[in-house]
Amino acid sequence: MEETGISREFLKISLFVFKKLSINDRFSSGEKVRSYLRTLGNRKNVEKAETEYYIRKISIVLIMAVAGSFLSSLMYLSTVMGTDVYKTQELKRNDYGDGEYTKELIAGDDEGKTVGEATILVGERLYTDSEANEMFEKAKEVLLQTALGDNESFDHVTKNLNLVEKLEGYPFLINWHIDDYEVIHYDGRLEEENIPEGGTIVNLTAECKYNGKVWVQQLSARLFKRDMTPKEKIDSELKDLLKKAEEKSVNDECVALPESYNDISITWKEKVEDNSLVILVITLIGGAASYVLKDKELKKGIENRADQMLNDYPQLVSQLVLYLGAGMTMRNIFEKLAHDYLRKTKNGGKKQYVYEEIVVAVRELSSGVSEAVVYENFGLRCQSRQYTRLGTLLSQNLRKGNSEMLTMLQEESQKAFEEKMDRVRKLGEEAGTKLLLPMIMMLVIVMVIIMIPAYLSF
Repeated sequence: MEETGISREFLKISLFVFKKLSINDRFSSGEKVRSYLRTLGNRKNVEKAETEYYIRKISIVLIMAVAGSFLSSLMYLSTVMGTDVYKTQELKRNDYGDGEYTKELIAGDDEGKTVGEATILVGERLYTDSEANEMFEKAKEVLLQTALGDNESFDHVTKNLNLVEKLEGYPFLINWHIDDYEVIHYDGRLEEENIPEGGTIVNLTAECKYNGKVWVQQLSARLFKRDMTPKEKIDSELKDLLKKAEEKSVNDECVALPESYNDISITWKEKVEDNSLVILVITLIGGAASYVLKDKELKKGIENRADQMLNDYPQLVSQLVLYLGAGMTMRNIFEKLAHDYLRKTKNGGKKQYVYEEIVVAVRELSSGVSEAVVYENFGLRCQSRQYTRLGTLLSQNLRKGNSEMLTMLQEESQKAFEEKMDRVRKLGEEAGTKLLLPMIMMLVIVMVIIMIPAYLSF
């Protein structure tokens, strides 16, 4: 494993973990992995190949775990520290004409404990008095229509009113005053159980405040002040504190946030969603999944090898028949096939497992192993019924001469092509079955397209 930099360090740690845990002995899949690696060409040093395989698996898990921990830590720190609000304890006000904005803030004490939450609306720079008067004249009709909500008129209100505190496009802060909080909520939601059978009328007064001035609008509305939970009460009081701070600094560039609440020193930070734990969990799960999927990837390699060898079998037998008919011995044929394959791979040709096994067989012949044993070993290494049959055929007919072996190989070649045709036919049938569901879905869509217009036309 030639690695550099951080990757090299992770591999060293993975080697340490591998030795300490003895992973190949702890899991039942160890022997299966060794078999796969041996089949895929790592015969000379299976233990080394297996060690490298597990080390790389462990390193993937470690890298993902470290990356997940790092990212989740950064996100957590970002959430805890918040934005610039935490550093400056100020909110920058937009310039005149740039609009207002809302911030969700969390109040915390000196120990970092959350006291409560509140929302602040930061307005833009102030209008002049004359501009404010003109805007209120325009806002009166808008306010009536907005407060009316989905009702047709104020004489017969059956749906919730929309008693807003702000009108979009206008700078006024609206305070509502009502004379009966039992029949309508303060934001306009009706309390239907308290409304008498004959109905009731309540008077509402909208005080539109801006820059110290007040404009009054009279209309009918219903309000109800509900009981607040302790948390809602704290949040409401904090909101009032923020509101006062905002109103106090209308001419300043920034809004100074309150420093205390009920004799408690508080620190503000912007409310943001903390996803650090989610990222950590996802990366750890991904690392564990990658460790498991690595074995499936190895098994997939074995399946691809078997498919490739089955597809190459008819061609191999045809080559044997061709060269044997030309007068070459079986040993010379194997040497020629191995030589041609090595030349092609040297020039960038793709790897073919059957010829890899032929190269191994030629090396066995060169080392002095008998031809019969070499051919039988060749068939066994290929791990396929067809190649086992071919290896046995070559081994048993070695002494009978080329003429009789040629006839048998011709029959084997014909049989191999017939088997390949059967496999291709079977794959075609499977493809048709897989296409059945998409075809049914397309048929349903076509039927819907035809039937809906026909149904709507009646």
